[in-house]
Amino acid sequence: MNSIEKSIEILNYLSNAKRNVGITELSSKLLFPKSTVHRILNSLLNYSLVDKEKNTSQYRLGLQILRYSNSFYNSLDFRQIANPILKKVCIETSLTTFINLWLSDHGICIDSVTPSKDSNAIPLFVEVGREIPFYCTASSKVILANQPMVDIKRIISKEPLLRYTLNTITEPKKLIEHLLEIKNKGFAICDEEHQKGIKAIAAPIKDVKGKTIASLAIAGLAERMSSNNIGRLIKVVTNSAKEISKKLGYSKSIER
Repeated sequence: MNSIEKSIEILNYLSNAKRNVGITELSSKLLFPKSTVHRILNSLLNYSLVDKEKNTSQYRLGLQILRYSNSFYNSLDFRQIANPILKKVCIETSLTTFINLWLSDHGICIDSVTPSKDSNAIPLFVEVGREIPFYCTASSKVILANQPMVDIKRIISKEPLLRYTLNTITEPKKLIEHLLEIKNKGFAICDEEHQKGIKAIAAPIKDVKGKTIASLAIAGLAERMSSNNIGRLIKVVTNSAKEISKKLGYSKSIER
């Protein structure tokens, strides 16, 4: 088995593990010498194909995988299906609208639409390919909230919850309670938790198996999501996310 084949085996193992994995485990399970695993992981790190957890020296799939997977999602018409709905929501709300995909325990923006003529437009964190924090953004919180509890606890515990603003939830127990609320409501709101002055609303997108794989979100100035229009905006986002889910083959009957 050559180095390329061994690299593929390591990437496949990390993908199937759906958690961070250490060199010892990779060596034991794949029957590769530790020195070989270490050398290959360093090469993969250089190309961002894997990420290394600083505190534990364990590895997970890297963000570069997203770029390679874009063609896969395009072949499934995922973004082609979602994009017209994104544009419709953007026009209806006059707010930045985007899709957040769940990949290796992280949210990644894979498509976004910004109002073309908006004097109030400001730089946001929703650039395509950018990682979106899982605990202080509506688009990632709503995906995390719909994962199994064992995964929620694992993800929350593996890295510190940094405080971005005064509204950021940094206590794991409080965050779990917040996520349970989100799951029950069917949508998430970010109330200036990641960026001061910015609010967001997001709803889950489910695949044909009923698994939450992404979210549809809108984001903009907090003053544009007041008590006067928040109800209407929530309805637009949740209904549009359901529309995308339905086009992906999701049916509520599969969860019964």
